[in-house]
Amino acid sequence: MISVWFVLLYVLLTSANINNVPYTIRIYSNLAEIIRPLEKLPLEFSEDDWNHIRSDSITLFGENINITLQTITEQKKTLNGTKVYIRSPLSSDKSIKLIKGILIDEINHLVKIQDESINGEQTLYFTVPDNQIYYLEEPSKPKYYVDFTYTSSNSKVFISYLQSNLNWRTQYQLNLNNNESDLIATANIRNNGKSSVFIEQAELICGDINLQINQLLYDRSFRTLRSGIDSYILPQSSAMQMNFADAFKRVSVEEGKELAGLYVFPINQPFVINAKTNYLLPMFHPQISVERYGSILKAFSTMPMSGKAQRSYRLRSDRYLSHGNCIIREYDRVVGETQLPNLAANDIYEFSIGEDADIIYKENVTLISSITFNETESKVKLSLDKSLSQGVIMTRTRYTYKIHMQIINFKNRSINIEYEQRGFHSYQNMKLIKLDQHEFIQDGSSIKLNMIIQANTTENYSYMIELIR
Repeated sequence: MISVWFVLLYVLLTSANINNVPYTIRIYSNLAEIIRPLEKLPLEFSEDDWNHIRSDSITLFGENINITLQTITEQKKTLNGTKVYIRSPLSSDKSIKLIKGILIDEINHLVKIQDESINGEQTLYFTVPDNQIYYLEEPSKPKYYVDFTYTSSNSKVFISYLQSNLNWRTQYQLNLNNNESDLIATANIRNNGKSSVFIEQAELICGDINLQINQLLYDRSFRTLRSGIDSYILPQSSAMQMNFADAFKRVSVEEGKELAGLYVFPINQPFVINAKTNYLLPMFHPQISVERYGSILKAFSTMPMSGKAQRSYRLRSDRYLSHGNCIIREYDRVVGETQLPNLAANDIYEFSIGEDADIIYKENVTLISSITFNETESKVKLSLDKSLSQGVIMTRTRYTYKIHMQIINFKNRSINIEYEQRGFHSYQNMKLIKLDQHEFIQDGSSIKLNMIIQANTTENYSYMIELIR
């Protein structure tokens, strides 16, 4: 009995979708590609649906198909010639007087009346503000028709177009507890349209995709014909607006696969997304490693500086992660959030979510020496200044600075600290001179040091740098 109910429910849902056609949909971060079999021409779209469609994306595809002509037509039932009432100028807020008339031009609100109070019942024509016209029938909305002339060697032809009311994004929950870490990925699919959509199968596509939402609003230049007709078919209202996706077998997002530099996540079960609805589906639980540390990242300055370390994380996943917002919890408490980028499997993403009030640093810089010299011609050729011609002698200044840094850990536990000094881009050359047992290293144009600060401890560090300008 239950199985019969599911079958009946499936049939009913299938007949409740837009145009009674199940869709295959490829959903992107800002729009979706709708793909369905071509049944008859011309294609008909309501104004609500048309406002979400990129008219320049509508096309046919199939085996050896050749399109020779495509037309896009707007048609709307005109109200010209219909009887209306207009508000009389003699009306007041307490008493409204209406005058019979005939609408001559609905765009310019031109009305014809024949007032008995005028000798000879002379006909009058005048324009009336739109809010003072009372209609006897509901003003219609335009419909849009797309037609093709084509040839094809196969009877299977499909229609495809881009539509902005469907989109998706990934959202994450990162749960950290002692040495355990868990990343939960969820697909958030949004139907921003006014109609429910029945999806037979879908693909969630992510990556660096250049799809623009333009030409979505009404644009007369894309209509090859604009005319009014006296009759048209009213859209049939959907028989059901409820979301019965749970009546089918469980909908799930399958594992993503790389395709042309993008990643595709298939959904092979049918489901319904109601109008103005977010539809959330679980995606995957990757194997991840998360390293916590305090980050001191600063730009070089000769002035004394102080600040707090950043609460930082280093994330690695065993599978591709699509771009999305990530809420971070530690010990079941929300501690911050970040935006994860499109991250390849086994790649590393480092991010910070705020200051750590218990880790304070102070840095003082002392000028040891300043020497001016002329750079020889041979050194000029090897310098980074490519604009210099051979034989030009440059006057340079060599500065030697001593940097003294103090880090205070007010916590009752030890913590890993990663220090990085940047901001030497205004100098011609930079060289690290080590002073103590701490393992400062020069990494390109940065000075780095990783250290462990014990609980309730103050540590002092020093190093020297040589800068040429």
